[in-house]
Amino acid sequence: MRLLGPFEVLGKEGQSITPRPAKMRTLLALLCAYAGTVVSTQQIEAALWVEGRPRTAATALHVYMSRVRKHLEGHGAGSVGISTRASGYVLNDGVYDLDHQSLRRLVQRADDAEAAGRTAEAVEILQRATALRRGPALADFRDVPVLNSVGRHLDEQFLLAYGRKAELELRLNRHARLVPELFAVATEYPTHEHIHQLLMLCLYRTGRTAEALSVYTRLREHLIEAVGLEPSARSQRLQQRILQFDTQLDEANALAS
Repeated sequence: MRLLGPFEVLGKEGQSITPRPAKMRTLLALLCAYAGTVVSTQQIEAALWVEGRPRTAATALHVYMSRVRKHLEGHGAGSVGISTRASGYVLNDGVYDLDHQSLRRLVQRADDAEAAGRTAEAVEILQRATALRRGPALADFRDVPVLNSVGRHLDEQFLLAYGRKAELELRLNRHARLVPELFAVATEYPTHEHIHQLLMLCLYRTGRTAEALSVYTRLREHLIEAVGLEPSARSQRLQQRILQFDTQLDEANALAS
């Protein structure tokens, strides 16, 4: 079950077995997003019928749930893993591989490796974690409020993991190789300050001072246009330090101050 991008269900051979009917996809995506937690009938109905619950919602939900179970059984699921509870339904933990859970586990492993001083190993683990992402999480459900909220939360988890990976690579003096991918992430998230700070630092360290300053200018323009705010004090300090050719920007903890 893949949520870190458009929702997708893969079979045992890696083939797509994503249900085609929209209501079935919505129902399964919601259960996956909250795997291990009971999703109430009210939450499910709100996701299935964004514009208002019909009188036949309870019966229709029962039908959709039955179809989802049959769909998974028909594609070889040994145990469907969807349990009925008094207040709703739950997708049991450990039945399916869920990419957003894999991301969290890998980030924890990376934290352990970093704490033990194994920086290169931590970077490798975080590379595997961030490679799980195929685009904005649950991109095809952004018109469903509850799944839009989940998708944005998962996007932020990706950005935190990616930002940590980039910080660790900077410790290993890999700033030159980071520039292209940081440009890509900064383009996708034009108001995300930490990503832009990392890009500015990498460009500065590779001798591309003018480009580093232009990144700050674009960040400022996007922030003012989007939310009417100036960049944070940290971003402003970084710009000033680049203008001053601060030699401490070459140190491992350059962004800490």
